[in-house]
Amino acid sequence: MNDTKPTLLRLRNSTVAMLRAALAGSAHRSMATLADEILEAELRKRGFESESNLDRMLEAARKVK
Repeated sequence: MNDTKPTLLRLRNSTVAMLRAALAGSAHRSMATLADEILEAELRKRGFESESNLDRMLEAARKVK
């Protein structure tokens, strides 16, 4: 089983509505599991294949603030 970390995300109402709609037609047991799968797939498509890439992305995002 993969390690998981409880994380609070602030999502737009429209995003939550889309997740609920996607969850209704999927085999996932929770919205969190579905969201995790979607986020991982999209981040991989964007080139964040490893934790080091993700760490660099997060560090860059922190500097933007």
